[in-house]
Amino acid sequence: MNKKQVLLPFIDYQVGKQVTDRIREVLDIKSVRALAETADMSSSTITTWHQRKKCPFDLAIRSHLHKGVSLKWLLLGEGSPYPNAATHEYQGKDSETKKLIDIDLFWLKNGKLARDGTMTLDQFLLDELSITNVIAIREGDQTYIVDQEAQQAVSGTYLVDFDGLYSVNDIQRLPDQQLAIDFKGAPLVVGEHELKVSGQIVLRMSRE
Repeated sequence: MNKKQVLLPFIDYQVGKQVTDRIREVLDIKSVRALAETADMSSSTITTWHQRKKCPFDLAIRSHLHKGVSLKWLLLGEGSPYPNAATHEYQGKDSETKKLIDIDLFWLKNGKLARDGTMTLDQFLLDELSITNVIAIREGDQTYIVDQEAQQAVSGTYLVDFDGLYSVNDIQRLPDQQLAIDFKGAPLVVGEHELKVSGQIVLRMSRE
């Protein structure tokens, strides 16, 4: 072995119910049976993880990719579910202590997302909107706050990945798993499987 090679440290992963409880928390799922249905697996598989004290690595990774939740938090119980959303406090003119949160900010240009630091919001605003996993997207003079947990289009404005290119579009769900998408006034009907919904726009801000 090369003398400069550093061995990977051993990690004491948490197991069974410790991990699945956190997965249910971020997915807002109340029961093991509902978790099994959501993950398309049998309840007995999850029960086996609990009884044999096994770590559900695959389910944790799937939750991480789907929700953006921290694997360190899921598997070790350390840190916060969404560490990129740093929080800090400030004291307003009324001497009331308020909480601010820094969220990831991206520029949307030519269908690509480019990281551009962070944007600071009042935690009260996110609490009012009942969202936790959010990012900000800037496109031209518009800034969008995107709820990344909303990954199935119903009716509203969404950040979508269509053929590998991102865009912000109004979407209306139609029968038979069809979606009507507005592309700057040009309507298009596609199958739900033809695009990926990356989040719903919950707040739009304009610079005048």
